[in-house]
Amino acid sequence: MNSPKIVVGVFFGGRSVEHGVSIVTAAQVMQSMDRGRYDIIAIYATERGEYFFVPEFDVKEHPGLPLNPSSFDSFARTKGRKVLIGTERGRLVSAMRSTPGIGERISSIEVNVAFSIVHGSHGEDGSLQGVFELADVPYVGPAMVPAAVAMDKIVAKSAFRGLGLPVVDGFWIDRATWQSDRGSVTERAAALGWPVFAKPATLGSSIGVSRAEDENSLAFAVDTVLTYDRRCVIESAVNGGLDINCAVMRTPDGIKVSATERPVKDEEVLDYAAKYLRGSKQEGMAAARRIFPADVPDHVAEQIQTMARTAYTELYCRGIARIDFLVEPETWRVYINEINSIPGSMALYFWELEGMSASSVIDMLIEEAQQAHREKARTTYSISQLR
Repeated sequence: MNSPKIVVGVFFGGRSVEHGVSIVTAAQVMQSMDRGRYDIIAIYATERGEYFFVPEFDVKEHPGLPLNPSSFDSFARTKGRKVLIGTERGRLVSAMRSTPGIGERISSIEVNVAFSIVHGSHGEDGSLQGVFELADVPYVGPAMVPAAVAMDKIVAKSAFRGLGLPVVDGFWIDRATWQSDRGSVTERAAALGWPVFAKPATLGSSIGVSRAEDENSLAFAVDTVLTYDRRCVIESAVNGGLDINCAVMRTPDGIKVSATERPVKDEEVLDYAAKYLRGSKQEGMAAARRIFPADVPDHVAEQIQTMARTAYTELYCRGIARIDFLVEPETWRVYINEINSIPGSMALYFWELEGMSASSVIDMLIEEAQQAHREKARTTYSISQLR
C-alpha cells in the first residue's frame, strides 16, 4: 500500500525588499520537488502582508521579476484564493470562501510540513518560524533564534567573535545617532581607513550595500542604508577582497560542507543587480557567474570550510545555509562575513555541482524538518504533563 503524500506548504513573497527574489526561489524549489512524494500548497504573501493560496507557476510568465513583482501580485489576486495564517495548533492555514446567501466561511487546510522561502524581513529573520512553532507544524530551515541571529549582521558578528572566528573591523550606528552626531560617525569611519562599506544590519541580497571612498560618499551611503533599516553597519574594506562562499547542510551522514565558490563580479560590490538581474532572471542566484571550486589555495578553501562548519554547528542551524567570506589575496587572510539561512535559489546549485540532485536535497530538508519536530515533541511544555 502506498504511503500518503506529504502536504508541503511553500511560503514565499513577503513584506521584504527581497520579495521578488523569493518568488523566483520558490518556483525553483517547487519545480524540483518529487510529485510522487509531495502535494504542494503554494502560499504567497504580498508586500502588504496578505496571504493567497496560488496555483503553481512558471516565473517566465511574470516579466520583470525579481525587481518588479507586480505581475505576479496580479496573478495571485486573480487566480489565487485568500487564506489566513494562524498560530492555533493545527490551523496554520485556513481558506476563506464566500458563499452567496450564507456569507464567508473559513476552513482549515492540512499542512504536514512548512517550507519557508521568504528571504529577508518577516520570514528569514525568525518571524515565520515563530508562527510555525506556535502552530506546531514541522518546518524546513532554522529555528527562530538561529534565524534571527543569522539575519542580524551586528548580532551575528558578535557571535562569530565569541567563536573565535575573524571578522572585519567595524562598528554600527542607528538612525538617531546619525541624525544627532554625523561628525563623530564620520571620524570613526575615517579611523578605519578609506574606503569603507555601509550595510543595512538586517537585509540580504546586497540590498543597500555601498562603498564609500570619502566623507561625502559616506553620507550618501549611510542615508541610503537608513532608508532600508534602522541600523547601519560600517566596516573596513578588505584590500582586493575576494567573495568566497560555501554551503552547509545536514545529511543522514552528518553535516556536509560544499566546495567553495567565487562569484564573478564586474564592479567593486557584488550587488543586487549582479546577483539577480543579469543572465537569466528566472534562475536567480543559480544563473550568476561563478568559479566553482573557487580559485584559491587548498589551505584557504579548507580553512573556509572549517569555519563554515563551526558557524553552522555552533549557531545550531538547520536546513541549507550559504556562508559568505571575504579573503584578502595578498595575505590569504580569511574573514567570515555572514550566514544566509534561507539563501537565494536555496543554494541548491552548490549540491548539484557536487552530483546531488535538487530533488534529493529537498527530500533531506523535509525529512530533517520532520525529525526536528519529532525531537521537539519529546520536550515537556506543561507542568500538567508531569502529573
